[in-house]
Amino acid sequence: MAQEIQGVVRDGDTNLPLESASVYFDNTTIGTITDNKGAFSLEWNPEINSSLIISYLGYESIRMGEFDTEAINEIYLFESENVLDEVVLYGDDGWSRELKINEFRKHYLGDSFNGKSCEILNEDDLILHYDKRRKRLTAKSAAPIEIINRGLQYQVTADLKSFEINYNFVSKNKKRLNVNYVYYAGANFYRSLQKQPTKITIEKRVNTYNGSVLHFMRSLSKQNLRNEGFRIYVGNSEVHPRRSIKIRKIEDSNGVYVSLKDRLNIIYRGSRQSSVESFVDEFFIDSFGNHSPTEDVRFGGDLGEQRMGDTLPLDYVKLKMKSSSSSLNKNGN
Repeated sequence: MAQEIQGVVRDGDTNLPLESASVYFDNTTIGTITDNKGAFSLEWNPEINSSLIISYLGYESIRMGEFDTEAINEIYLFESENVLDEVVLYGDDGWSRELKINEFRKHYLGDSFNGKSCEILNEDDLILHYDKRRKRLTAKSAAPIEIINRGLQYQVTADLKSFEINYNFVSKNKKRLNVNYVYYAGANFYRSLQKQPTKITIEKRVNTYNGSVLHFMRSLSKQNLRNEGFRIYVGNSEVHPRRSIKIRKIEDSNGVYVSLKDRLNIIYRGSRQSSVESFVDEFFIDSFGNHSPTEDVRFGGDLGEQRMGDTLPLDYVKLKMKSSSSSLNKNGN
């Protein structure tokens, strides 16, 4: 059952209210902004295991895992250091701005149709640096990144905290850039660009959801991987999911704890190949399919190549193609 969260966002030094601060649940469409008194009110579903993010331009964001639903939450933000100073510190790193931007787009937004349909509205806020000795490209942003995903019809506000591409090999002419791994972390807020998504948009979102990490995690938590089109292998041998996956249900909750006995290979609908490996004894999946800790569950293959351009909000509801616009939830997600 949804509960209401109320709070006031203030400047941590002056105690003055901050108007138009963003308040949202990470990776969802559930959010609002503060009024001229710094106040906000937001519905919250206890089943969603997502942090509450409070952000304001020029201030350090706050991530809240716990909050009071029976009182006014007093939240204090403090001004952040000016990351633009890092441009001076970095200087010329041997890579052109164009090359770094292209690499960032490719490995953050993705190289898929959806990824290529994305546009970053404020690329000038990105601070990119290539470390030649470590063969590493890093990115920071002076402000939240505003992304228009025309493929899936979302605007995403991404509060990027960390981004890096680590390369195995970089040729002298920079024509060959072999990537070892990509890592990024932050908080994201989704807004549908269409109040009532069109049939084309619904179809694109459904196609993106099918076989995605979100789809896999929801199917895993409900123990219906096979029915949803996922086949599980250890090495080259197909196994029943229960042989290599242990599910521990939580009393009075729709969430589950999952432990993987092996590195698992996954085939979705007979063609899309992936792998998943857990580096913790157990990880948690809530009723929305949100898993944590995300950094300790690693995907390879098709699932590992999915980037921001192919993500959907955690509160995404899969609609049947024949569904009318009246079937959409109030967020139109």
